[in-house]
Amino acid sequence: MAVNSPTDPTYIKIVNPPAPQLAYAEVAHPHAKGIIYNGTMKPSIAEKYKNEGYSFCMRSLNAPAIKDSSGNKEQLDPYTISLTAQETNRVTGASDKHGYGLALMPIYDFNTTPTPPDFALDILNLLSAAAIPIGTTVWLKWSGSTLKQSEVQSVEQQIFQSGYSVGILGDEVQQQQQTNGRVLESTYTPFEQSCSGTQIRTIAIGDNTGSYPIYWAIQ
Repeated sequence: MAVNSPTDPTYIKIVNPPAPQLAYAEVAHPHAKGIIYNGTMKPSIAEKYKNEGYSFCMRSLNAPAIKDSSGNKEQLDPYTISLTAQETNRVTGASDKHGYGLALMPIYDFNTTPTPPDFALDILNLLSAAAIPIGTTVWLKWSGSTLKQSEVQSVEQQIFQSGYSVGILGDEVQQQQQTNGRVLESTYTPFEQSCSGTQIRTIAIGDNTGSYPIYWAIQ
């Protein structure tokens, strides 16, 4: 309720404001279909794929880098922004609460610029800023980067010790045919180019069994 200050009748104090809706982590449904999207999720895209039986979205935590017209200098992709807490809330929120009703998992692409001095810290800061709940599977896309596998494994360990689960997202179909919690089973279709310059790719979860199942964020 609102009360006036005895010395200032225009002062308003809010008592017991409504608590924000927060996503939580749960084990992903086996054989669920999803989309990988490298732009801000829009209602039209969410509705289109939900109507086609897709139940989750994988969204970039960080904005990827692109080459300029000369092919040399790199800059952040103007069509993509980092995942925000507002978007996480909107994507995972129920339809009757003006959300999209999709589960969500974040992707961190190591092929970005500028290169942070500490990848693990950068990832954890982005997860916090995006309000990704502890336990959610964070997908690391490192193929094509200059990092060694041992360096990526060190980053994985630090993220895991912070309470998240970790998966690897590869570029090739052969890298994604396993159905355990660390690798997604791909149902690759060609990237679908949208009018805003973003791209969509479909993907599916396998049996999701074993010691390390995939977890997604949902409300």
